[in-house]
Amino acid sequence: MNHQVPLALLMLLLCGAAVVEAYTNTTFHPGSQELATLKRSKRVAIFDGLGVSKFVFGVAHPAKLPDKKQSFWWFYVLQWVYTPTTIPLYWWSFWNTSTFVSTAREWRMDLQTTLRDEARSWVYDIIETSLENLDSNKKGATCLLRAICEISRLPFDEHHVFGELLNAILVPKLDNVSEKYLHARDAGRAGADCSRNYVSCSRDLWQWIQKMTTTF
Repeated sequence: MNHQVPLALLMLLLCGAAVVEAYTNTTFHPGSQELATLKRSKRVAIFDGLGVSKFVFGVAHPAKLPDKKQSFWWFYVLQWVYTPTTIPLYWWSFWNTSTFVSTAREWRMDLQTTLRDEARSWVYDIIETSLENLDSNKKGATCLLRAICEISRLPFDEHHVFGELLNAILVPKLDNVSEKYLHARDAGRAGADCSRNYVSCSRDLWQWIQKMTTTF
């Protein structure tokens, strides 16, 4: 009986040592490959910049029906959609960078295009009236269109003051006048035959216009 107690203690120690060894062999080390395979990158939400800001306003009212068990409604819905820019805009960018300069230039061009050039249209009306008084066939307005076409195709010498004035007055810079003047300008810039496009212009009146321009 006395010999069995030390033997039992020895067996218990051996079993404990075996368990510790097995645990040590299966423990992950910081630089081990097994630990690297179990790692996972942090999950994040990715925003690609898409999306809109929307304001919806609606009005609904019922329509009277003879049948009281049924109902009919009218709906009016208005939606305003704004697509925000994906590029951050800071308040100081409107003064010390080219962002404000380009944006302001675009706003100015849009405003000038939207507003009608009343001064240029008034000058065109005076020229047309004057040319029609000189032409017995009342085709003076066509001669003005031909003049715009010819000057747009071959502008006057910019070193001459009178030529610069004719270029500035007759050729519209923006699309804020009547379409007939814009068509004449675009035809001249495209290299069209102005005499054929505006053949109704009187030859005598056109020669008089050429004589007046060469005189100055």
